[in-house]
Amino acid sequence: MMGVGLVLMVGVLLTAVLALGNVLHCKAVAGTAADSAALAGATSLYESVGNPCAVAKQLAKANAAVLDRCEIVGEDVTVTVRVKPRVPFVGDILAASRAGPRDCVAADP
Repeated sequence: MMGVGLVLMVGVLLTAVLALGNVLHCKAVAGTAADSAALAGATSLYESVGNPCAVAKQLAKANAAVLDRCEIVGEDVTVTVRVKPRVPFVGDILAASRAGPRDCVAADP
């Protein structure tokens, strides 16, 4: 009887470790997708090539994410993406990123 309990406990712990690993993987995917989508959108805006939010949406999709929000403020593009983890009862993982040109003038030290 103790062997069954031990096997059950190992199974539960293994499931918890795998679930945590999937959530952490999805967090990394969401961060990568947000960064690349924001950079692609800002590049598109800077070079006046296409719709920056459409470009960001394509890059998010290519990185296994869904573009949730895209906002253009001045020369900056801010995006929020979501990734759905494979763990039940865990909501979507969100990540946001902003990209745009940086001033070349150095600030006072």
